[in-house]
Amino acid sequence: MKFPAIQFILASVLFLSGSLIWAGPSFRSEPTLQLNPNPAAPLAAILSFKSSGSTNTKIVASSDDHRFELEYGVDKNTTFGLPIVGMRAGRNYMITVHISNLSGQTTYSKPLSINTPSLPVRPDLMPQIVVETNRPEAMSKGFTLFNPRRRIPLAVEDAISAASEFNANLGMLTVVDAEGEVIWYYHGDSRITDYRPISNGNIVFITSDNRLTEIDVLGNTVASWCATGRPSSDGDCPPDSIPVDLPTFHHSFQEYDNGDFLILSTEIRELPDYYTSETLKDAPRKNQQVVGDIVARMTRSGKIVWKWSAFDHLDPYQIGYLTFSNYWVRRGFPNTVDWSHANAVRIVDDGDAFLVNFRLISGIAKVEVKSQDIEWMVITDPQDITGELANKTFTMKNSDDWFWMPHAPWITEEGTLLIFNNDNFGARPFEPSLPPAAIRSRAEEYAINEETRELTKIWDSRFPGEIPMQSWAMGSVQPLPNKNVLVGYGMLFRPEGIGDLTWPKRLAHPGWTQIREYTKTHPSTLAWSLTLLPLTEDSEIGWAIYGGLRLPNWPPTGYSE
Repeated sequence: MKFPAIQFILASVLFLSGSLIWAGPSFRSEPTLQLNPNPAAPLAAILSFKSSGSTNTKIVASSDDHRFELEYGVDKNTTFGLPIVGMRAGRNYMITVHISNLSGQTTYSKPLSINTPSLPVRPDLMPQIVVETNRPEAMSKGFTLFNPRRRIPLAVEDAISAASEFNANLGMLTVVDAEGEVIWYYHGDSRITDYRPISNGNIVFITSDNRLTEIDVLGNTVASWCATGRPSSDGDCPPDSIPVDLPTFHHSFQEYDNGDFLILSTEIRELPDYYTSETLKDAPRKNQQVVGDIVARMTRSGKIVWKWSAFDHLDPYQIGYLTFSNYWVRRGFPNTVDWSHANAVRIVDDGDAFLVNFRLISGIAKVEVKSQDIEWMVITDPQDITGELANKTFTMKNSDDWFWMPHAPWITEEGTLLIFNNDNFGARPFEPSLPPAAIRSRAEEYAINEETRELTKIWDSRFPGEIPMQSWAMGSVQPLPNKNVLVGYGMLFRPEGIGDLTWPKRLAHPGWTQIREYTKTHPSTLAWSLTLLPLTEDSEIGWAIYGGLRLPNWPPTGYSE
């Protein structure tokens, strides 16, 4: 029986459309692969191709000792290239591209080959990275991001010198896997303090020349903001950056859900009859240019939404050790003294409040945004606090559990307070302080009773037989999904000669650093540890970090704390 013409046409259309529906995706142009042309992030590559229709992409990369996969959704434009990050240095990788349509049908490319560059062999561009403890069964999975900061010892009498400029003229970020293999790094032109992936998968960081910069994983600058009041030695804001009406950006920031930033800045006020010594209470006083901290919320367009000033809520005459250490002088603000020295700010209560940590006065304040009032204050030895703030301070159940010069406060999911305790000085002016050899830096966790305003220490990271950890600056803590805690030790004193070291000589002492993952047991144990040392035995260049951050994925698309 012969089909009528119209039936034949309909049958043909149905057959062809069915074939199209069930046909797998295809490459309209074969995949090409090139190393990242941006020298700022050399351990990366770009994959480009065209496909039929909307496709998901899976990239499988393998070398002799390493294998990983990357996945990109239909929203990624493959014509302009997909970043390949996660490769180890000095390897040959075979790359296979898998594209799949919404029905799950998959097409494979022919394997592509690429050789990754070796790591820098110059000791001023790369530290020696050694993983000393690695217990995979006890670790929280993921990749560790940190910011190596090169450091050669400084002559104590030099506020600004060639050595200090050398230390400040490199910004670096590094990602390692559990074995300590570098799988990504970035080199910039200014030392980096706080850094973090933001909600779009890019990375934002603060530099020592008062910029806030957003980069993608290929090291390309996506956006940049500049504090307009930064020292004249830094020059005017670059033409491609967004000016922000603040004197500085320093130490710490965090992203709001809508893309705004919470960030630390400063202001300078001339105060009469101010201290001139932190050891002699009766030393002659004089008018001083005092640096205090500002907490600000800024939009991505650079608009300041609100500001909070420490001067308006705390007593600037309550000083700490290192007030006269020339910290802000070295950063371009001559004839100033350092008062509150905030070093961390964190969004809490869904943005209705924030935590701000003041290193020199050993205090942490929780501030309500709407009223601008301090809700509560955790400050070591609170008996010195008077007035209205005295009713908002906490006591410590055991007075021996107070911290000194802390960093990086977290309010955990359980409602506890987690901090990094530098344990510096162990006293306030004008009491005798502990020498550097006597401090014991560590992570600590406290239960918070807001009704009775009492803190109770419930955990710290020290364990029997642990070598003394003596960090005199920076440091970080991060609660991990498996209940472990990642601890970055900032700037550790080298043990050689520390018995004779005094605080005024600290800048001249060589340093090193570690990142450790502790189990939150009693006592704690080490699940993982990473050490940064000079790249060569004859190099005087040591390394410190602002902190360490464990990422569940690399690249960190969609990452959020």
